[in-house]
Amino acid sequence: MKVYHYTKCNRLNSIFEDGFIATELKRTLGNGDSATDYVWLTEKLSYPKTALPLLSNHLETSLVVHLQHKGVYVDLDKLGSEFGRFYRFGFDSTDVRVKKWFYCDERKQLTSNAAWMRMESVANKVDDDVRSFWISTQDLALENFSLEVFDGGWQTVLENTSLSNLNGESLRVIDELKEISIEKCEEFNIPSSHASNISSTSSSYSTPAEMVISKLTQQLFASCHH
Repeated sequence: MKVYHYTKCNRLNSIFEDGFIATELKRTLGNGDSATDYVWLTEKLSYPKTALPLLSNHLETSLVVHLQHKGVYVDLDKLGSEFGRFYRFGFDSTDVRVKKWFYCDERKQLTSNAAWMRMESVANKVDDDVRSFWISTQDLALENFSLEVFDGGWQTVLENTSLSNLNGESLRVIDELKEISIEKCEEFNIPSSHASNISSTSSSYSTPAEMVISKLTQQLFASCHH
């Protein structure tokens, strides 16, 4: 079985530059909870609601909308035509670097944490299903991975690939993806490369629910940055 780290076009350049998918506190999620400083993955075959980019002109990208209404359709092709296509890195579930979240010791240490349990509840309510979550406790190097793009459905871009042993065709594909990613970052005026250990400024929220949802968006799958 494969487990997936879902991401967006604008993050591909930084991931390939680094050579790994970083745990969430390595980048601009510096104000997150160190207790959940992992790479987040999922068994689910659909793009997680908690990892969608929040686009003001597309209500279906808002977690609040999905909490209030069941079955809201998210057209990834439509969003991708504006924001850049959506991607997922796949790893085999037998890879010793990943473990199932629901049964791991890391989660057991959080079961008495009311705030975290509320976040898991939100994830379940939007059908992301915490029982499908997997984690890597360390940066996840791009070794033995696959990459797919959503284009009317999930299409394979790279298969059985390792950055340490690239052939010419794989290198060409990666260079093209990095170029596309940089162009999309320039279009939206966002960084195309990660900067380590950046401390985020604190934000204010009008309600506790908004704070929980915002933190959930940050903490699950490092959704703001991958």
